[in-house]
Amino acid sequence: MERVLNGGWRTGFLTLLLLWAGVATRSPLLMGAAGVLFLVGLVQRVRPVGQFRQVEAMLSLGVCAALALSPEPSRTWWVACAFGLIAGWVGGTPLWRWLGVAGALAGMGLPLLDGSAGASPSNFGSAGASPSILLLGFAEYLLRTGVLAAGAYLSWRSINQSEKSQPQQGVEPVPLENLSHPRFLPQRLNLYLQQHLARAQAEGAVLYLYDLRAGALDAVLRLGALPDLIKQRARVPMGDGMVGVCAATSKPLAFLSLLKPPADLPRNVAWEGAPSLCVPLFDPVSPSGRPLGVLQLVGSQLSMETLPMAQALASRIAEALATVRQREAEQLANFQKLSAIVAQVEEQSPHTRGHSHRVAALCDLLAEELGLEPEVREKLRIAALFHDIGKTRVPPEILNKEGALTDEEKLLIRRYPVHSVEICSGMGFDEDVLFLIRHHGERLDGSGYPDGLDATRQPLALRILEVADVFDTMACTRAYRDALSTEERLRELSRLAGTKLDILVIETLRRAHLQGRLEPIYNELLRNPLGQEPSLLAA
Repeated sequence: MERVLNGGWRTGFLTLLLLWAGVATRSPLLMGAAGVLFLVGLVQRVRPVGQFRQVEAMLSLGVCAALALSPEPSRTWWVACAFGLIAGWVGGTPLWRWLGVAGALAGMGLPLLDGSAGASPSNFGSAGASPSILLLGFAEYLLRTGVLAAGAYLSWRSINQSEKSQPQQGVEPVPLENLSHPRFLPQRLNLYLQQHLARAQAEGAVLYLYDLRAGALDAVLRLGALPDLIKQRARVPMGDGMVGVCAATSKPLAFLSLLKPPADLPRNVAWEGAPSLCVPLFDPVSPSGRPLGVLQLVGSQLSMETLPMAQALASRIAEALATVRQREAEQLANFQKLSAIVAQVEEQSPHTRGHSHRVAALCDLLAEELGLEPEVREKLRIAALFHDIGKTRVPPEILNKEGALTDEEKLLIRRYPVHSVEICSGMGFDEDVLFLIRHHGERLDGSGYPDGLDATRQPLALRILEVADVFDTMACTRAYRDALSTEERLRELSRLAGTKLDILVIETLRRAHLQGRLEPIYNELLRNPLGQEPSLLAA
């Protein structure tokens, strides 16, 4: 349908249809209109179709008028119906839609008044029709108008649906794959807007998010060339300036020329140093369309033709915000559940109390020193917090056994990373976090568990977790040995360096110790073994 109604297919189809109507009714006017329509189609091949939409609409109405004046409009009533609907479609406004319906009604002819199948203005008022034939004629005419009404309804409904979906056509969603934490969303949005600024004919952009408690909009993202007034603005009260008025009215607002301000421009909106276009963001989940913020585009090439693209970007950003906020709530709930399980593990093994939190702190320190990206650091921290959670499925008598373990008991304990993944897999963690949890017991020479990965399959984040886990485990008192000092633990790690554990990570840990950066971790967490429950919502 879309293919027929847009482009050359539409023009060719209608030309043939009109030519048939002219031949069937022997109307030179209709055949001439077919020729004109054919010429318009040829011009459309050279220039964009959009420049001829109004011409096509007027031509379609002219065809309806020609059909109304034809000798036998009843034979071509369906042609008039088609051209009337086309006039409303390509006209694109409610006025054109009603004009199209009126033209179709005129081109379909008048009800039967003279005993023929239909009447034209030339024989209107003739007598001779019997009541039964007259009734039949009116019934036929009602059938025609019913077909026209059904076509108009379907056409208008399709137009309305197209208008609703049009802003997002050609604008892909914000990529949220592997987003480990909501705090990294602004980075994704920054890159996303950079990729689309040129398409929106903008030179800069600012994203404002609504702060309900403050009743204002905070600028959370700026990029591109911006006037000083916009660049230095951190917060906008609701209803103040372009951004505030856009948010308060939930309507787009454009101020594109200082010399030609919009006629309906509110008094409290002033020129901000460059042509600017503001588009509101709405929560797609909220039935009432709760406002989320405003996207402001800035650039000398902005025009009202940019509005659909700006609305598309705002819609995609709103979708991303809603998705991330939902994930955020789910992660918080899952985090609380898992934290309770971690507390249960440490209750079963008092000698390891605080182990997971210390390992997480060590991993974060080492990852920062070794230059891991923030998103990878966050995944590593989460994996460190829950890497031992599978020990809840190991019997306490085996977990806390004072003597040597049997081979069967060793195999049972070596399965706990798999149990950790089983527990965490349903909690919304991505594959990278689950990979780190499963393989934190691996060793470079392939002697680790549960899968015996060799060095080539162990990324740097995993090697950091391995070193941090071993280092802190040796700080815990066991039935068969006392806790080791920091120097003793570092010597033991040096013995394993290069064969079982990564030498670069170990040397980074040693350097952190010499700088005095390990003591604060242990002093703080030993005073409060469980520590403050880290929030996934932290900024």
